[in-house]
Amino acid sequence: MRGPQIHAAVDLLGRPPFGPLVRALVGEAQYDPQVAAALNERFIAPQEAKTVARLEKAREQGQISPDFDLDLAMAILSGPLSFRYLITNEQLTHTYVDRVLEALFAGLPLRAGQEV
Repeated sequence: MRGPQIHAAVDLLGRPPFGPLVRALVGEAQYDPQVAAALNERFIAPQEAKTVARLEKAREQGQISPDFDLDLAMAILSGPLSFRYLITNEQLTHTYVDRVLEALFAGLPLRAGQEV
């Protein structure tokens, strides 16, 4: 799951004007349903779709269990990233994202035939 897609998103969020703009839009979305809908339609949903597609590819390649809940994986992945980016205002880095991914996949069911 590590790779250019998620690192590119982190890089984009980490620099002006995109990073500050996304934070401002997320803040405004709390009060304006139209902004919330537009933000979801143009940014959040497409990013989520790309991530779920990558998870599906990993599942098809046998890298993760066929019964792993991809929607749950998306929620587990996005939670710590959103928290760090929007709440604590800490910088998202490739290292941090990789750590989150490693933690997520550490909890995955083993592939068929693997032993602990």
